[in-house]
Amino acid sequence: MLISAQAFSWSNHTLVTHQLLATLPQVRDAAPANVESLESFLLANEKELEGFLGQQEQWMQENLWHYAPRPQELAFKATGSKDDIRTRFAHAIRVNPNTKWPLYLQLLPGEKRRSPLIRPQAVSTLKRFDHLVSVQLVQLKAGDKASAIDIVTTAADEPDHGLDIGLFTDSNTDYGRIYGFGKQPFGNPNLEYGTQAPFHMGFYHESSLIYAVGGFLKQTYPEYRIQLFKQLSEFAFRQGHDYWGWRFMGWGLHYLGDFSNPYHVMPVPGNSTMATLWIGLKNLMGFPQGQDEAIQLASNRHTVLEDFQSQVMSQAYKEKNIQHPTIQALTRQKPARVFEDGHIVTVISQQAYDKAHYVHEVLEQTMPGKYVDNPLVEYSELIARSSLQTTVLKTSGEDGYNQLIAIITDLLGGFSENGASYVEAILSANTFQNDQAGLD
Repeated sequence: MLISAQAFSWSNHTLVTHQLLATLPQVRDAAPANVESLESFLLANEKELEGFLGQQEQWMQENLWHYAPRPQELAFKATGSKDDIRTRFAHAIRVNPNTKWPLYLQLLPGEKRRSPLIRPQAVSTLKRFDHLVSVQLVQLKAGDKASAIDIVTTAADEPDHGLDIGLFTDSNTDYGRIYGFGKQPFGNPNLEYGTQAPFHMGFYHESSLIYAVGGFLKQTYPEYRIQLFKQLSEFAFRQGHDYWGWRFMGWGLHYLGDFSNPYHVMPVPGNSTMATLWIGLKNLMGFPQGQDEAIQLASNRHTVLEDFQSQVMSQAYKEKNIQHPTIQALTRQKPARVFEDGHIVTVISQQAYDKAHYVHEVLEQTMPGKYVDNPLVEYSELIARSSLQTTVLKTSGEDGYNQLIAIITDLLGGFSENGASYVEAILSANTFQNDQAGLD
């Protein structure tokens, strides 16, 4: 069975989130929120969180696809202790307790503000944070005011900063041993970011033959994260803590953004079911070369698609070219589909899955063979990212370049629809609660 070792999707989620939010009046016109630390939010709502997180866990067990129940001993308890409240919360929602959760804003490429800056090390637990080096990270402090767009746009990139690292029993972390997720089902645990793969990739649409041979494909948790942060966002808004309502919303949008990338919803785009099974069977018989090569190719194609999208959109933002097709794809001009819980599997992940083989074909037609068709090459070591647009033009001309822009625009259009649906569902729930409170 084959899984790309690449666990990131769009390399900078601020790029794919900002324009969507800027065209949603409920977000664009929202009153600035009071910035507050995670400890402040948790302590102010500790007793309510105990009941809420208990009910939420029960809902997850009853409603999610192949959910791994949270061990009872990790249930959040209101103790009044400030010293360990972050850890108790991290354990209850099963994220990396070393996550830094700073108060900050991540700006768009080319955007600058006269504010104190912080370094990427203050934001990420990872040693590699390439895209954070080229953007401004603006420090906030408790009591500041921040716009909803800024909060959500920043938060949408946060899950790639270490939130889902080390959560399995074989991750060599003390928390991974107690979280109840078992051994890492797929991904490369030797890569720094490899342990986040099962939380950012969801394989819900494979054939029964694939699942029969590789049941571990069902051990995927992005649906869990999308629902977890949707419900936490609604809770924070109900409690009157809008800053954390917006921030949790951004975290959930990250995983929806991942689902707009075909490499996060199909193990090996370009491979038929029988080809995938045959390579897996050869590996089981002691011939792993085919599997190793397929993994390398999928990883290279995944990364080159992401790099091209990042370069194109970063340039568009720096040039303030909001008419660029990729940015226009995120501009909402009509009401979004009403969000339903089942849509995460049946609609949202299905859209990119249906486009996966075509995306693979376009990459093969437009990118240099060395980047996408040579299993002996590790694309990320070629230092090719900064010149990728020029390389594509030389390789396949303007037609090929525009074809790549078109497929990315199409994928982002799907995220625009799904992201708007998600945001509106959260805000509608909050409006309903407030209306009910007024009637009472």
